[in-house]
Amino acid sequence: MTDAPVHQAGPNAELARFVPDPALFRVSALRVGAALAGDWLMIAVAFAVAIAFAHPLVYALAAIVIARSQLALAVMMHEGAHGLLARNRCVNDALGQLFAAGPLWLSLRTYRAGHLKHHRAPMEEDDPVALLFGVHDYPVTRGRLIGRLLAYACGIGYVTSVVKLARGEFAHALPKVGKSRAYVAWEVASMLAGNGVLFGALAWAGHPLLYVTLWIVPSVTLLPLAGQVRAIFEHAGLPAGADQSRNARTIVRRSWQTFLFGPHAIHFHIEHHLFARMPFHHLRVVHRQLAERQLLPDGNLYAGYGGVLRDVSVRCPVAESGGSG
Repeated sequence: MTDAPVHQAGPNAELARFVPDPALFRVSALRVGAALAGDWLMIAVAFAVAIAFAHPLVYALAAIVIARSQLALAVMMHEGAHGLLARNRCVNDALGQLFAAGPLWLSLRTYRAGHLKHHRAPMEEDDPVALLFGVHDYPVTRGRLIGRLLAYACGIGYVTSVVKLARGEFAHALPKVGKSRAYVAWEVASMLAGNGVLFGALAWAGHPLLYVTLWIVPSVTLLPLAGQVRAIFEHAGLPAGADQSRNARTIVRRSWQTFLFGPHAIHFHIEHHLFARMPFHHLRVVHRQLAERQLLPDGNLYAGYGGVLRDVSVRCPVAESGGSG
């Protein structure tokens, strides 16, 4: 799959001289299978606990876990967009659509087209990711940031994004995706199959409404919120440019924060942009190698998401200077 060259270091000659071990670009079927199985197991356990202990607090915790797992599936869809779920293209796309994109009512092929354009020129004016997540205008005031996050948490952000898409506000940036009728039918079938199995299992257990309250509702509230936090962390407030170590960020170590917002090593985002053909299960290794050689910009490395949110927001609008000193 020709989504990116080996390097995205631009004019950074020192970084461009770093060549990772070719083994780090090999996909491990075992690691991919374990990741997908783990995501779905977490979803199953969350539903099972919610059924066994019918209590509002349990439902709230289950919704958080399920939304986090939906984000993890979205990250695996992202891996599929780069052809990193399987060495065979057809197998890769089938896995990504059936077990990641489809259950989220998404199309892997449509996502791939926009996402690969994002990789070619992050944070440019027509970057689809920056436009869809609205991260071009950072830094913003602290109040505006909080308002945006709250809008996503209650579903307003999701509805607003869908309306903008329907109106064609992003049409100039989103690549046209050609699909045959048969392929569209296959995509729809994958969506209906994944959601049908989930709804059927919950109905068989006597709790069909949990499909709505713990699958659909989190997917339009908590999942978009997590996606917004992730998008802000990854690129908000950073410049466009050929050296992609400068227009992405990395959380340097795993924690409960990366568990919630950066599953499957997506928090090593500088590394992913530099080596887009590297599977998620090798990003931590290449991060360590780059850090040891001091090839990563210190200003783009963070211990957690809170630091990023602080850096991309200000307490009050910055007044324009009326003269020079």
